Amino acid sequence: MTRFFLLTGALVVVGLLGFVIDAQSRIPVDRPAEPTGPQPIFAPGRIEGATPEIELRFRLAGRVDEILVEEGQTVRKGDVLARLDPAEHQHEVALAQAELDLSEAQLDRLLNGPRPQERAEARALHQAKQAELERAQLTWERIRELRDSRAVSQQDADNQRTLVSSLMAELEAAKSRLELLEAPARPDEVVMAEARIDAAEARLELAKVQFDRTMLRAPSAGQILEIDAEVGELTGPDSPEPVVILVDTTKCQVRAFVEELDAPRVQVGMPATITADGLPDPLHGRVTRLSPRMTPKSLWSDDPAERYDTKTREVWIELEDADSPVVGLRVDVRIDPESTVSEPEESVEWEPSASHDHSRLAPRPLARLAKAQP
Repeated sequence: MTRFFLLTGALVVVGLLGFVIDAQSRIPVDRPAEPTGPQPIFAPGRIEGATPEIELRFRLAGRVDEILVEEGQTVRKGDVLARLDPAEHQHEVALAQAELDLSEAQLDRLLNGPRPQERAEARALHQAKQAELERAQLTWERIRELRDSRAVSQQDADNQRTLVSSLMAELEAAKSRLELLEAPARPDEVVMAEARIDAAEARLELAKVQFDRTMLRAPSAGQILEIDAEVGELTGPDSPEPVVILVDTTKCQVRAFVEELDAPRVQVGMPATITADGLPDPLHGRVTRLSPRMTPKSLWSDDPAERYDTKTREVWIELEDADSPVVGLRVDVRIDPESTVSEPEESVEWEPSASHDHSRLAPRPLARLAKAQP
């Protein structure tokens, strides 16, 4: 019995001694403190212009006659980028212009009336017919007196009488023609002539519009991203590939894709920092617009732990930097939930992934490293 108590006491002493030795041999570890302020929001994104990429096609079918720009070239609004063969439409414009000139000349002639020579001719003809009628009437008076004494035949009397009637009709016709030439233009005729001018002007404007469509113009200032046409190639509004792809680079922005857990925290006006492997210095900007809905994820990375069934909210960030980066460049975005940041949080250090592959537009995952707080 005594031996049992001695053995039990020895075991207890050995256990206590081991516990003390283990406690003294442990190295104290300082655990990081839980973050107390709003945490940054990290998201992938890409650089975009003030507008999405614009695919430009000719509004007419035709053969490409000239390409006036090169890829990467900066253009202004209204600059001609390419031309179709304009020969047919040039003739259409010339024909419409001739029709307009003819209609205007017809109106001028209507308003000015006949030439003075035509009016003088009509007056002389009227006077001649009037003189002939007076002479025929005098002859008829003499014949009628001689007819009573049977000095002339009845046939001569009838011929002279019908001649007087015929000359009276001719005199009336000459008088009507003279009045027609000296009368002003009728209102309805003027309206008809003006209507013909309006129709000719409309045809001319339509021909000019069709001719202008042989020139492909830049709808806004921007940069030529791609040219997919060759001189001599047939093209038109239904071509599968656009002739030119243009993007407005007067002002660049970043489209970021914030995942579901962070989407409710994003607000307009929040500052953002943008980094990428190809940028020597970070870019800065502010959130200017938020998508009102969540959409299925459209950009993917090489992170093996990435979820494919999540949704993202599109966020637009206007850049404050003067120099615009390359459009389409994949970037990493950090959005600070605070509207103003006095000092950066030392407890969190953010760095973009160094394994970017620039052959695609999908952003790579972000590396988030948390420093230990004392």
